[in-house]
Amino acid sequence: MNGNEHAPRTSGITDRAPTEEVEVAVVGAGPTGLTLAVMLSGYGIRTAVLDGAAGPARHSRAAVVHARTLETLEPLGVVGEMLGGGVVVPHFGVRDRDRLLLGVDFDGLPTTHPYTLMLPQDRTERILLGALHEQGGRVLWEHEAVGLSQDEGGVELVVRGARGERRVRARYVVGCDGGHSFARRALGIPFRGETYPQSFVLADVRMSWALPEDEVQLFFSPEGLVVVAPLPQRHHRVVATVDEAPAEPSLSDVQKLLDARGPRARRPRVEEVVWSSRFRVQHRIAARFREGGVFLCGDAAHVHSPAGGQGMNTGIQDAANLAWKLALVVRGRAPGSLLDSYERERRPVARGVVSTTDRLTRLATVRSPLLRRLRNALIPIAGRAGRLPRRLARNLSELDVAYRAGWSVDGSKTVERWAPKGQGVLSGLDPALTLVVPEHQGTRAAEEAARFRTLPVRVVQRTRLGHAALVRPDGYVAGRVAPEQHPRLLELLARALGA
Repeated sequence: MNGNEHAPRTSGITDRAPTEEVEVAVVGAGPTGLTLAVMLSGYGIRTAVLDGAAGPARHSRAAVVHARTLETLEPLGVVGEMLGGGVVVPHFGVRDRDRLLLGVDFDGLPTTHPYTLMLPQDRTERILLGALHEQGGRVLWEHEAVGLSQDEGGVELVVRGARGERRVRARYVVGCDGGHSFARRALGIPFRGETYPQSFVLADVRMSWALPEDEVQLFFSPEGLVVVAPLPQRHHRVVATVDEAPAEPSLSDVQKLLDARGPRARRPRVEEVVWSSRFRVQHRIAARFREGGVFLCGDAAHVHSPAGGQGMNTGIQDAANLAWKLALVVRGRAPGSLLDSYERERRPVARGVVSTTDRLTRLATVRSPLLRRLRNALIPIAGRAGRLPRRLARNLSELDVAYRAGWSVDGSKTVERWAPKGQGVLSGLDPALTLVVPEHQGTRAAEEAARFRTLPVRVVQRTRLGHAALVRPDGYVAGRVAPEQHPRLLELLARALGA
């Protein structure tokens, strides 16, 4: 711990205020915080989830769930319900009015989820809440964190609720509390970046729409970008940049945006605005993702343009990266230094997402007629070569995320995702690492693993596997050797965890 003290913003708190002790306190009950809480609860970690809101959100900004996120959520047992309530979209199109500049297909991706799932964030949150309840956890709604201090023994939060103020003491605190994060501000961590000059219109509508329903459409326009995506119940999500959006965009406002930027040949007709809002977008990243016993995840650590729909996805993957590490350290199965790898791995990912979405936003809103013509000529040429669509599909789906200098046991320069299609190894919530071996090595591997009684590892056999691998609980490969050398992975893991 660094010993920093942060005085509460409230007065009147006394030493007699009730104190609740937990192992991990999660501030914020959005998708990131809920994912983290479900995982920690499933791992047997005593967890408190605090949120100042009165209850779950009734509407959502995010609606895109990418392939890597679905892989990440599989151990939680929620993916089936998400698929049942969402719309599977295997294609992404970039257009200038009626002209298709670039088609991106997800259906060739090396994953069991070769598509984008369109599911409003509020429904994702309710599904995750259900999973948390099944693990015996709950969210303390109307419990706002208003003070934070930490010492060598842990972190203490002052929490304001309906019945007054209380203290929550935890070994670790994770701020999953959004772009205006209390946790980040309490620690004085700079949030570096800029705010886009435009505002964003967000609307869920019913409309007649002639373009394919299995495709998310991004329209380029000198006036600004507009994204149209299918939603459940035959609704569509419309996101657009405007110089100054009205507080609640009307049917007329949305129709004008589509008339000015959408398809000309068969113009869409908006029939009803189910819900609408405006917001401003920043592209910022926290200078640090950790201060002592406090960590930042999701929008508390990074915010960016909605182009590509990666915000919620990146946050959920932050949570999955951190959860197993916290569990092993709290249970004394790994040294505290394991937690240092969270920022080392996830901050470069956040920088990449911020950079990519910023470039895509600026490319979509080019105003110069000459540059627009040049852009519209070059993108189809790059698309026909095939490399750009494949690269963009892997980037948007976040399947290409890898960790340079990430945590591994074999000294790999890059820690990559466990990728064999149909060879998944994560099942259920378990913070143990998985030793994956060919079927003919299964018995020997189980006997070897039994020698390391305190080692958090389990053995899984797979057919048609030409190597042995040690897979982390977040689905990344911590080591890889020839099949008969798998005992070396156990020895390296024992050394890395001090077992």
